[in-house]
Amino acid sequence: MRWRQSVIWRFAALVFLMQIVCVLVALWAVHQFTSRSVDEASRAVAVNLRDDIAATYAAAGLQAAGATVRSRMTADPDGSSIMLLIAPNGRRIAGNIPGWPTNVGPSENWRRIDLRRIDQRTRYPQSIGVVSTQFPDGTRLLTGHVVENDLRFGSYLEAALIGAILLAMPLAAGAAFFSAAIIRGRLRSVIDTAAAVGTGDIKRRIPLSGSGDMFDALGDEINAMLDRITGLVDEMRLVTDGLAHDLRSPLTRLRAVLDSALRQSRDEESIAALEKALDEGDTLLRMLDAALLISRAEAGIGRDNFSAVNVAALLDDFQDMYDALAEDKGVTINVDAPPGLHIRSHREILGQVLSNLIDNALKYGGDRILLSAWRDGASICVAVTDNGPGIAQEQRIEALRRFARLDASRHISGAGLGLSLASAVAHLHGGTLTLSDAGPGLRVTLTLPADHEPS
Repeated sequence: MRWRQSVIWRFAALVFLMQIVCVLVALWAVHQFTSRSVDEASRAVAVNLRDDIAATYAAAGLQAAGATVRSRMTADPDGSSIMLLIAPNGRRIAGNIPGWPTNVGPSENWRRIDLRRIDQRTRYPQSIGVVSTQFPDGTRLLTGHVVENDLRFGSYLEAALIGAILLAMPLAAGAAFFSAAIIRGRLRSVIDTAAAVGTGDIKRRIPLSGSGDMFDALGDEINAMLDRITGLVDEMRLVTDGLAHDLRSPLTRLRAVLDSALRQSRDEESIAALEKALDEGDTLLRMLDAALLISRAEAGIGRDNFSAVNVAALLDDFQDMYDALAEDKGVTINVDAPPGLHIRSHREILGQVLSNLIDNALKYGGDRILLSAWRDGASICVAVTDNGPGIAQEQRIEALRRFARLDASRHISGAGLGLSLASAVAHLHGGTLTLSDAGPGLRVTLTLPADHEPS
C-alpha cells in the first residue's frame, strides 16, 4: 500500500511506537523498583528479627530465645512478622508457622516463599520473604516478613499502568497523526506552490510561518529561486517583445518593397518571382509570430488576460470563418459541441491554435473536418478531427517539436509550428495536448480545465 511507503506516515508510526515503548519501559521500571523495594524492606525486617533473637540466644540460651520469639509475636498482632525457632533435636520451640519449610535451607540470606501462618485466617498461603540461620549447636532460626500486601499494591500499580498504556495508545496515535498532519500541512504549501508555478503562476510564493525552522528555510530558498526565475521571465519578455519589434519592422519593410516592385513590374517571370518572395516573406512573419507566441506561452505569459470563453460559440465562429475556404477545397466542416461548456482562456491565443489546427486539417486531411467539444470530469476537451492519412504513432512525438516537418508534408508550405504552438498553449492553460487515431484520420485534442463560474 502507498501509505506504507510514505515517509510522513512512517514518521507518524515511529512517533507512535516510541511513545508506546516509553510507557512500556516505565511499566517495567515501576515493576522492578516496586519488587526491589519490597524485597529490601522485607529483608531488613527479617534481618533485624534474626539479629535480635540471635543476640538473645547467644547471651541467655535457647529458652530465652524462645521467650523473645513469643514476645515478638505478641507485639505483632497483625502477624506480618514470621518467626520459627527449632531445637537441635528438631523440636519446635516457638514460632507462628507450623514447621520448617521444606524448600528453605538451614542458612539462607534471603528468599521469597509461599507459607501459611498458624494464626492465618485465610486458607491460601501468603508470599513471605525469609532469612534462615543455623547456630553451631544445630539450633535453627527462621525469620521473615509478609510481603503479600506490598506485592498486591505493586500489582495494583502495574494494573493501573497497563490501563494507562491502553489509554496512552489512542493518545499516542492521535499525537502521531497530529505530528504527521503538521508536517504534511507544511509540505502541502510547498507542493501547492510548486504545482502552481508548474502551470505558469510564477508569482506564487510559499507562505512562511516565521518560526525560522527548516521548513521556513526551505521555503525561503525556494521563494528566492522563484524570484530569480520571475526576473528571468520578465527579462525574456522584454527580449522577445524587442525581438518581435526589431525583426517585424525590417520584414514588413521588405514586404512593402516587394509589393511595390510587384506593382511596377511588367515581366511575367519577375512578377512570379516577386509573388514567391512575398509568400516567403509572409511565411517568415507567420513563423516569427508563432515562435514568439510559443516562447511566451511556455513562459506562462498571457495568463493574466484569461477570461471566460464559450467553447461551442467559439467553434461555431470558426466554422463560419472557414466554410468558404473549405468549400473551395471540397471539404465539409461540422461542429459537435453541446452548450454550457466554458473555459478560462486567452481567446486570441486559443483562436490562433484552432486556426492552425484547421489549416493543418485542410492541408493534410481528407474531405471532412469535425470541430468537437465535450466535458471530461473537471476538464473540457476540444478536438479537431479529419479523415486524412493521419500521423503514425511513432512520429507523433516528432510532430510536436518546433519546426518539425514530417516526410508526407515537406512538399506543402508551412513552418512546422502549428502542433508545437498547440502544445505550448495547452501548457499555458494547465492542460494537455494529445494526438490520436481517428480511424481514419488524426484527432488533435486539447484538454483544458473547465470554468465552473463563467462570467
